[in-house]
Amino acid sequence: MSTLSQLPEAIPVPRAPPSTSTEVNDAASMTRETPEYGTRLLPSLIDEIATTTPDRVYASVPRDDADMSKGFKNVTYAEFARAIDTLSWWLDDTLGKADGTFPTFAYYGQRDLGYAIVVVAAAKVGRKVLLASHLASSDAHLFLLDSLSCTAVIYASEMAALAKPLQQRFPSAEYISTTSFGAFLTQSHPPANSERYVYSKPYSKALADPVMVVHTSGTTGLPKPVIWTNDMLCSVDRLHTLPGSAATQMAGQSIYCALPTFHTSGITASLLTPVFLSTIIILGPAGVRPDKQIVLDVLRNAPVSAASFPPSLLEELIADPVCRKTLKQFKKIVYGGAPLAAWATRIIASEFCGTVSSALGSTEGGLWLTGSSPDPADQGYFLIHPFMAPDFQHTDADLYELVIKRTPQSETYTNFFRCIESTPAHLATHFGFSDTKESSNEFRTKDLFSPHPKKPGLWKYRCRKDDLVLLSGEVKMYAGAIEEAISAHPAIGAVLVGGQYRSRPFLLVEPAVPITTSAQRAEFVHEIWPAVEAENEKHHESARLEKELVVVVGPEKKMVRTPKGTVDRKATLSAFEGEIDNVYKSWSKL
Repeated sequence: MSTLSQLPEAIPVPRAPPSTSTEVNDAASMTRETPEYGTRLLPSLIDEIATTTPDRVYASVPRDDADMSKGFKNVTYAEFARAIDTLSWWLDDTLGKADGTFPTFAYYGQRDLGYAIVVVAAAKVGRKVLLASHLASSDAHLFLLDSLSCTAVIYASEMAALAKPLQQRFPSAEYISTTSFGAFLTQSHPPANSERYVYSKPYSKALADPVMVVHTSGTTGLPKPVIWTNDMLCSVDRLHTLPGSAATQMAGQSIYCALPTFHTSGITASLLTPVFLSTIIILGPAGVRPDKQIVLDVLRNAPVSAASFPPSLLEELIADPVCRKTLKQFKKIVYGGAPLAAWATRIIASEFCGTVSSALGSTEGGLWLTGSSPDPADQGYFLIHPFMAPDFQHTDADLYELVIKRTPQSETYTNFFRCIESTPAHLATHFGFSDTKESSNEFRTKDLFSPHPKKPGLWKYRCRKDDLVLLSGEVKMYAGAIEEAISAHPAIGAVLVGGQYRSRPFLLVEPAVPITTSAQRAEFVHEIWPAVEAENEKHHESARLEKELVVVVGPEKKMVRTPKGTVDRKATLSAFEGEIDNVYKSWSKL
């Protein structure tokens, strides 16, 4: 994350994490004045904080989800630990004692701190929990449940519409409806069983234990489940040992998180950063997806000093002068998951004085070690810390794939190689990992970047390698880079470029302001076409967009979005398959 690390001129050799040998006295390490960063297990550390400083604030949540003017309630570590223990006992009572094989159960809850609670409880009881996106397709959910051999699906009553249809198609699991686990934090009276659920496993024996399963977005196919171990969760703690790290400067900051709590970035913000870096997490109402009005209500009524947003929501806020003024009051604003539109980047560079930055990360690698350029004119460019062992390998269209090399530093400060090693054999083969996983000497991120035209070492994220569109005649086109350029036009809400195996590409475009008539459509296409032509000039003639192959999305059906707010490529292509076929048929008759 760009807010966590600075890039010093001279990079000293890092202090490696302690040996995983059983000679290390793990229990004692939890009480030393200088703790062994990177070996502090979440369950043990939370219990320690709850014992030594029970009134320390972990989170702040609305007193009333329907009326945030009533203020926010602080949640202490004593309350957090009690909720974890209550759920741990409940899991044992409901699912039975785990048998040592770390069986998987799925949890579908509201957008609250229940996800943080269930991850730690799963670690305590010796199970792993699948955190699947609310917005994933039914086929994606089924693939995840089946590939992980889920034994149970636990869902909050508010999530019944998602969970019940799965029961018909995946009947081998037990389906359990319950209260959203986040409600454990707001109970006015301690539950009947509030006894501490003791977790005494040392780091040396627990580091490889699987704890949670998150997944990639699956925008170009089925999502890839990624199993996080205790050691992978500890990756944020290792930022304390990173030379030049500014991790400790985050302590005490109250950070509003508008990211989904079931996503990797949401778990990082709501669990890992508070516990390991001493931040305070602030969430909005549990039952709704944040929008502009909700964000304003949170920022006006909660003690917020910093905030994190998905790109699409931040763009919406920046476009509104009132919201923009409110955002300028905060020390730090972080977004992640996709680049911002060019118009938003220009506003940030000119008005926000370096307070807005992007965090790079991935489901497989966790937080990436990046820094922002000190020059506001370079908004959107990154410095990649050498400890990530980055290797930018040239592809087509003058874009470069980021490949992570295996080094002692990249093994210490990223999760890429731990991810490979935690993946079961049947999934490793499915996703193209080597049969000899431990000997893999590189991790291909499939993320494409372009270098700064004048400043070596600065890189801008462009798109996924999966965005490659192969036209007939073997012409390759990176749709993501074209979409980014065209979407900078203020009249455009979202775009998608495709045309796999066709002779020409098509443009699917969603206007920022809904269009309802054919006359408005023609006027809209005329308005945006100079921006399209400017991008066309950069590409081979056969890869250029034509007006006759434009599909303008109407208000009755919009593009499908991922939890990050970006366009879900595969789902959108499927949803508009008929409209796309129709424009090609009309074009062929011209």
